[in-house]
Amino acid sequence: MADNMHRTSSEVSVLVPQQWSQKWYEVLLAELPFNSLVSRDYEGEIKQLGDTVRISTIPEFDEAIELAEDAKADASAVTATQQSLVINKRIVKDFIVTSKAQMQSIPFVDKLRDMAIYAIQKKMQAIIISLTVPSASAPDHQISYDSGTTLALADILEAKELKDAQNVPLSNRHSVLGSAQLNDVYNITGFISSDFLVSGAPLSSGELPPLVGYMPHFTTVVGNTSYWFHSSYFTMATQQELAIGEYDLGVDGVRGKRVNVDVLAGFLQLDNKRVVTIS
Repeated sequence: MADNMHRTSSEVSVLVPQQWSQKWYEVLLAELPFNSLVSRDYEGEIKQLGDTVRISTIPEFDEAIELAEDAKADASAVTATQQSLVINKRIVKDFIVTSKAQMQSIPFVDKLRDMAIYAIQKKMQAIIISLTVPSASAPDHQISYDSGTTLALADILEAKELKDAQNVPLSNRHSVLGSAQLNDVYNITGFISSDFLVSGAPLSSGELPPLVGYMPHFTTVVGNTSYWFHSSYFTMATQQELAIGEYDLGVDGVRGKRVNVDVLAGFLQLDNKRVVTIS
């Protein structure tokens, strides 16, 4: 007669406890660099009443002249221009948790709140990208890679030359690259060779130094398009900071809590020649 066994799969299955970890296995989220790279210079001015910031620009005079001792100079005039930053986008993400779900499960509302905030930030970056349209007139600021979708030094220098020709300041220049183009940089000897580096070791650390004056940033949401810009090309402003409200739904007969997360913001591309895309 065969021996009978007590197995966890059958005889003692109801006696085996289960343990629910309090630690979350994190979802891998895309980086959102644009939100922190574009200008927020006008944000403080819209915190008060109003829905529009009028941004004025005074162009430069033409070149001055030399004046003879007994000559009279003509007065010059320039025409000011104006752009409007309109606070007209409310970006929201809400969720509802029943009282039973909150009472009988491990704590999870804080994690849902974090994900809702990320969803809003992701949408804000998507708006910035959608409104980023470099100049298509000569000189064209929407250029192509010299070889397929491979980012090479010649491509970077072409973007730099376009910026230099527009007198864009050398400081505060940034680039946003997709995964393929970010890794193409490691094939450019000048950026990784110890013969050229002042400090750091990109091949061992994975961190890139500035690329001909552009601080590199990475995100997977741009695909094979790389962005090369000065922060002042685009501005955004939030009139209402990120707001998180929690509401008891009992008044509607619902045993639960609603969490509303939202922000009120405006977005405006100020200059289409301070940004270059390569695709």
